[in-house]
This record gives sequence, structure tokens and C-alpha cells, in this order.
Amino acid sequence: MTAFQAGVVGMCLVINLFEGFDVLVIAFAASGIAKEWSLTASQVGLLLSSSLVGMALGSALIAPLSDRIGRRPHTLICLAVCAVGMLLATVSTGLWFLGVCRLLTGLGAGGMVAGLPVIITEYSPRRFRGTMIALYGTGLPVGGMLGGSVAVLVTSAYGWRASFLVGAVLTFAILVVVALALPESLDYLISRRPEGALEKVNKLLGRMRLPAVEALPPVPPKEERGVLANVLHGREAVRTVALWVAYFFMMASFYFAESWTPLLLQHNGSSTAQGMDGGLLLNLGGLAGTLLLSVLALKVATRTLTVLAFLGAGLSYLAMSLFLGSTVVALAAAVAIGLFVNASGNALNSIVPGLYPASVRATGVGWAMAVGRLGAFSAPALAGLLLDHGWSARSLFGLLVLPLVLVAALIAVIVSSGRRSRTSTEPAGSLSPVN
Repeated sequence: MTAFQAGVVGMCLVINLFEGFDVLVIAFAASGIAKEWSLTASQVGLLLSSSLVGMALGSALIAPLSDRIGRRPHTLICLAVCAVGMLLATVSTGLWFLGVCRLLTGLGAGGMVAGLPVIITEYSPRRFRGTMIALYGTGLPVGGMLGGSVAVLVTSAYGWRASFLVGAVLTFAILVVVALALPESLDYLISRRPEGALEKVNKLLGRMRLPAVEALPPVPPKEERGVLANVLHGREAVRTVALWVAYFFMMASFYFAESWTPLLLQHNGSSTAQGMDGGLLLNLGGLAGTLLLSVLALKVATRTLTVLAFLGAGLSYLAMSLFLGSTVVALAAAVAIGLFVNASGNALNSIVPGLYPASVRATGVGWAMAVGRLGAFSAPALAGLLLDHGWSARSLFGLLVLPLVLVAALIAVIVSSGRRSRTSTEPAGSLSPVN
């Protein structure tokens, strides 16, 4: 892996970090917003979910454009959308205007977050791919922590709008860096053949210390490289739906734990401080799981790690359900949930791009993430509804045990029997370093 390739991956990590700031900073500004506009709890909840809805729409509708216009221009457009949403938020005067701004920011983030793992996959050698995706995954929680730190520093002196202004400036800054330094996807150039593709391919090959080529490999017929053929047809459709199920329960388990763990610990007898500790330990476990995955991926096949991570997540939820009454064990289970759920998400992101050919790669990943976002904002709402109807905290944690274990089995089947061979995953004669 050359310094050039490492630079591309590093740039994607920084983008994800800043987008983590943009998406999660609202949680730290919400109290100031609610106080200024006298918002009810349900109105605050609507505001908090608006960016998640935008991310779901962005993953479904904007991410597929990357396969048509190229990864680089697509990333620039998404960054611009995020920056505009953050900037407009600084002049918002009411709930609905700010909600639209957050929706706009979510649209850009959702479209881009689905495409960045694709870029990392295409510029990482196969043996480093899981590690690079895992390191990339640290951007979101670190960005969230950065957002919280900035919010604490600037809100007291300048008000909640200042945190959005900082996010807008940072996003515009990375936009300039991307415009100057981010290369186009090698696989996109090979599969779509824009003007000057051969010259651009050879330039990229040179920067990766690979020999130049005299001609590009043959392009498969359109009917063999379209969305219908590679995403929604026959066995491909079965595999796609299986991946949608995996993303749905992965994000449902993540956002349920993030949203409800502190409150459910208190609901089951823990103190307020212990509930807050549970939320903190959950996030620390998530960061540890992401870093651990990046190390293990150097030695263990990522598909194996994905199955084990989902199994671990299911067992962690089981432990929380069985031992919620013991504060010490419950806090340990919170660490385990954060560790395994975050590891499963990053491991899933590392294997899914390789299951689709370059011509529809961003579309396949984007649609899977869009379905996952449905789990992201439906799981916390469903948990509240079930609590109102008499469900216990133990039963809520137990509800996700079986789905996570079944997803582990589903992933094992996908990667063993439905996985593409190299020759069908990449264009014929592919020059990509992922081989």
C-alpha cells in the first residue's frame, strides 16, 4: 500500500470525522435550542431524527449517483450539501426551518457515507481492506466527541448557532482539500470509460507504483453490469435482501442501545449517574471494537470477523437482558454491546462493496445503508411504544438477541455460497489494487 493510497484512505477518514461532527452536534446543541424556542420533548425528538431521515434518503437516492457521475464529483457535491445545511442552520429562526437544514445535512452525509467505504475498498489492497474500513469507522464516534467538545466551548460564549458555524467552516475546508487531492475511483474509470480514461488510469497506476497499460480491459455488455443484473435479479436479489436485513438489525441494535441504555439502566434500578456511565461505556466499547477490528483484520478474514461480531452482539444483548439487575455486570455488558455492534457495522462495510461490481457498487451499498437507516430511527421509537405497553427493560434487550444471531448465520451463508469470484466481482482484466 503506497503513501498515495494511504493518503486517499486518510482523507476519507477525515471526511467521515467531520461528517460525524455535522450529524451528531445537534445532540449537544438541542438543550440550547429547546430553551430558546420553548420546544416540547416531542419537538426536540423530531429535530433530532430529521438528520437521520435525511441520511436514509441520501443513501437511497443520492448514493447511486456515484456510479453514474464518479466517486470524486459525487463526494464534492455531498460535502457542499452538508456545508450549506450547516451554514443555513446558523440563521434559522424556528423549528421547521432548522429541521429542513438538518434534513439537508443528512441528505449530504447519507449520500457520501455510503460512497466513502467504496472508495476505501477500491484503493486498499485486499489484505488491508478490513483494517482500513475499521480505521475509517472511528471517524464517526471521534467526530461526535469533537462535536461535543466544540459545543461545550463555543455555546456558552456565543450560543448554540456557533457550533453549527464551526461545522460549516470545517466542512468547507475539507471540501477544498478533496477538490485538490482526492482522485477518481480507478474502478469507475475502467467500468464507465469517461473521456481520457486510459490516460487517467495510467496516471493513477503510476502513483501506486504499478506498470502502465496500453489499453483498458473490455467492458461487459450493459445488461451484464446494470442494477437489475447485479443487484435485483435472481440470486443477486436474494443476497441483496439478505444484506438489507443485516444492515437493518445492525443499525437498529446500535441506535436502540445509544438511545435507551442510560434510561433503561435507571428504569431497572440503577442511579442516574450509573445510567450515564452505561452510555459512556457503550461509546468507549464502540471505539475499542473499531480499533480491535482494525488489528484483527490483518490476520483474520473479514467475513469471519463479521460473523463473529454479530454473534458477539447477540450474546451481549442476551447478557444485558439476563443480568440487567446487577449494575456491574450490566455496565460490562454495555461495553460488550458497544464493542460488538460497532465491530459488526464496520466489518459489514468492509465486505459488502466487494460483493458488487464497480458499475453498481455505490448503488448496492447505498441501498443497503438506506434500509439500515429505517432500523436506525424505528428501533428507538418502537422501544418507547413497547415500554408504554408494559414491556420491561429486560425484554427490550432480549428482543434483539435472536435477530442478531440469525444475521450472523445469514452473513455466513452470503459469504460462503453467494460470494462472487474475483473475475465476476471486478471488470475483466481489472487493474484495481483490491485484487
